Amino acid sequence: MNFINAKFKSKCAETGAIIAKGENCLFDRVNKKVYCRSSKKYTQEDESANTSSFIEAQENAYFDNFCQTNNI
Repeated sequence: MNFINAKFKSKCAETGAIIAKGENCLFDRVNKKVYCRSSKKYTQEDESANTSSFIEAQENAYFDNFCQTNNI
């Protein structure tokens, strides 16, 4: 699944809403489906991406602090 800008007008596979050209949407490469911003699939993927970014930032901060504390 990838977040993309729509290259052409399309229809959300979940809600049936129209996705305008240039609008941000979620593209499922395996099933060749697109999902609009108001769909559950889009919301879940967005939340997952934000959560993983937050966890990675916390791990990096912990490692940086560890290195500074131990003069590495």
